[in-house]
Amino acid sequence: MERSDAELMKAFAEGETGALGEIISRYGAPLYGYLLRLSGSPETASDLFQDVFVKLARTPKAYGERYKFSAWLFTVAHHAAMDHFRRRSARKAETLDGDGSDPGLLSRLISPEPGPAASAQNRELKSAIEKALEHLCPDQREIFYLRHYSGLTFKEIAALLKIPIGTALARVSRAAAALRKELEKNGVQ
Repeated sequence: MERSDAELMKAFAEGETGALGEIISRYGAPLYGYLLRLSGSPETASDLFQDVFVKLARTPKAYGERYKFSAWLFTVAHHAAMDHFRRRSARKAETLDGDGSDPGLLSRLISPEPGPAASAQNRELKSAIEKALEHLCPDQREIFYLRHYSGLTFKEIAALLKIPIGTALARVSRAAAALRKELEKNGVQ
């Protein structure tokens, strides 16, 4: 029987080092993908990923079972990323377009077994979506990614960004509309 996240964190806090490995196995890929989309840099994403898990390893009791573990972990990652951007002093427009190694939403839109014609069409669609995402403001890209790639609920997104749930709903809706508009502008239906 698979242990819950809370059970794993408790076991790790009590000295079972393998429990952290299980947590990393569960959340490593989506967390790294989130950080990659936020930073736009594999190197920065790796550094932030390491920072998050070092912080988790140093203070395993920081997680209280009041929150869903994944939402709490993404909140820690979000704060680490925002601290990193603040330290860079001049925050540039960060992209969520990644390097293609972990396409997230794009992988759900593209057929897993395309033929030659579909493969070419899928590359064009992927490219169009990546370009359209670049035209969204950083806040819209982040909230769109949190909802559609990381799979967080609106309540979790609201808690993570410290905004009312209605604001989270509105922002996701506006981000999707802006993405749709950008895709239509570029002839993608």
